[in-house]
Amino acid sequence: MMLQRLSRVHSVAVTASLATTGQIPYHDMSGGRVHIPAGSSITSLTWYDATDLGGTFLAAYDSAATPAAITQTVSAEKSYPIPVDLFGARVLKVVGNAAGTVTISLKG
Repeated sequence: MMLQRLSRVHSVAVTASLATTGQIPYHDMSGGRVHIPAGSSITSLTWYDATDLGGTFLAAYDSAATPAAITQTVSAEKSYPIPVDLFGARVLKVVGNAAGTVTISLKG
């Protein structure tokens, strides 16, 4: 039996608004990383998810239902894992504190 893995790379426009941030198809993926490019002014990422592309995005909370959506502190020229609490999500959006483009590498 041969096990095949899917791998995808997306360039995503991140903004400070949920309405204008790009969608990330995540339904056949099990994890991934967010790559913040050199010179980026993005220092925080807040995660949202929906059941379908174009669906209603809700703030994503961790398994402890912390009183705030899943947020990561980030900096330029580094990569970070997509939080494991997003494993079951089908479509993601990530809102930044500033506008910019990030690269998302996904593995399924």
